[in-house]
Amino acid sequence: MKEPRLSDLEIDKRGTRRIQRGMASAKAVKITINIDKESLDILRDKAAKTGVPYQRLLNRLLAKALQGDKETDSRLTRLEREVSKLKKKVVA
Repeated sequence: MKEPRLSDLEIDKRGTRRIQRGMASAKAVKITINIDKESLDILRDKAAKTGVPYQRLLNRLLAKALQGDKETDSRLTRLEREVSKLKKKVVA
């Protein structure tokens, strides 16, 4: 198969702007990711058992994991403040 030349391609600027506006107003954004086959198989099995589409299930799992990270970060920040206070008390 012959590779196309850039000079042969036409850019649909109006269509691109329309797509960008649609994506900006959408709650979800389409992306492409690479995950290992084993993880995808497990995800699809869970999706089949729960009846939830695997992409929606992946989104829920990701959101839950990120929320857990946020809580962990805030706990870590509190602990760091406490350690800092204790250091000041020990030095004083």
